[in-house]
Amino acid sequence: MADTALRAPELMPGPQRIPFSAVRTLATQPPRFFAAMRERYGAFVRLPLPQRPIYLVSDPEAIQEVLVTANRFYGNDILRSTATGKRQTPLTMLLGQGLLTSDGDLHRKQRRLIQPLFHKQRIAAYGDAFVELSREHTARWPDGGEVDMLREMVLLTMAIVARTVFDVALESDVAETIRTAMPRNDGPLRYALMPAGGLLARLPLPANVRFLRGRAALDSVVFKLIARRRADGAQGGDLLSLLLQARDADTGEPMDDRQVRDEALTLLMAGHDTTANGLAWAFHLLSGSPEATRRLYAEVDEVLAGRPATIDDLPRLRWTTAVFEEALRIYPPVWTVGRRPLRERELAGYRLPADAMVMMSPWVVHRDPRWWPQPERFAPQRWVEPDAGERDPLAGSALGADRPKFAYFPFGGGPRQCIGNVFAQTEAVLALATISQSWRFTAIGREQVRPQARIIVRPRPGLPMRVERRGRAERTP
Repeated sequence: MADTALRAPELMPGPQRIPFSAVRTLATQPPRFFAAMRERYGAFVRLPLPQRPIYLVSDPEAIQEVLVTANRFYGNDILRSTATGKRQTPLTMLLGQGLLTSDGDLHRKQRRLIQPLFHKQRIAAYGDAFVELSREHTARWPDGGEVDMLREMVLLTMAIVARTVFDVALESDVAETIRTAMPRNDGPLRYALMPAGGLLARLPLPANVRFLRGRAALDSVVFKLIARRRADGAQGGDLLSLLLQARDADTGEPMDDRQVRDEALTLLMAGHDTTANGLAWAFHLLSGSPEATRRLYAEVDEVLAGRPATIDDLPRLRWTTAVFEEALRIYPPVWTVGRRPLRERELAGYRLPADAMVMMSPWVVHRDPRWWPQPERFAPQRWVEPDAGERDPLAGSALGADRPKFAYFPFGGGPRQCIGNVFAQTEAVLALATISQSWRFTAIGREQVRPQARIIVRPRPGLPMRVERRGRAERTP
């Protein structure tokens, strides 16, 4: 299409102005705000916010163009730092220039260095740890008592990343510092996409002070671990040791301590917080679906037959996998992805100016009824091949060739797709199978649980559940 025929960005559908009540919704429940905009205006929406417009893109083909086909023409650094004036992603404030936040040549170099750490054979070597730690952690649950399932999944995934990333036990002082200091949706991260967020991030608010103190504590413990590993020759199989062993293919140079710190914290956060919330939402959704839960118990009893799960069981744990995939569809932990055109770009017939803020939300797209019939319904059968004579129209519906690839993208896509997506999926399915093998879980006050979305979508005020051991006779196939 010739440039003269392109539509100006101001002609993209959207509100002429955003009333204060809607700005408040954007600040407190941004996924719901974006979903409402898509429902009202369509797959391309221009939102005239005070700082600069946001271009909300919910068309799977356009998302694929931004993330994959034309990714080299879009940057990941959608914000300008109020401190340095340089462009950055919101998470740069915590993760520095790690794989999740870096851009351009640095990102390509780091991706090439770190990719071998996530080869399937390496992930398979961690499978036993996923199961062992799941069994050890849940063995302490009070039979017939109450637990906060969100907190329990945070502790479990923290134990897993403490073992696999840093080779330390959850009970160690190092892991305790990491657990208590990790800033979660706090301070500057909380304000990143809000109107006047740059100003709020600079104020000495309690949340900002907590964030800075937590980041300093994390830096202290991670740099001490790096020094210890270097002194020991970095011979271990944990991911921190592997980061220290990595060498640039062209120069043979290792990463310096700051880069190792940034990558280690990126792996820690990406391999911990997102998986914990995905698992918590899976248990929440199962608690409202007795039939889905019954099928889960039946599958783990048949496949595992009372023994611990192994990574070889994954192909047969199809329903368990479908439960987690459906939980990520309804409550994708990372609810939005942002990019900026490095120069003026055409997208779906619109002329996007350089440095525009283009937002693509898995939360929004995963609720589009064009691709997801009954989008709010928890239906793991979408992800399972239907049996002969199956009458449920949702059965196998996610597997159809007519569904665009980017109608579902909980791990992003393209060269910046989450490098640990297979790690996370393997960890979650083995943990879900292991827990369901031994425990029943019943929600307490389920109707009070609401999603809270900042950087990660979390269940608030928590996820209280009653847990009961499943009897031996009940688990016999």
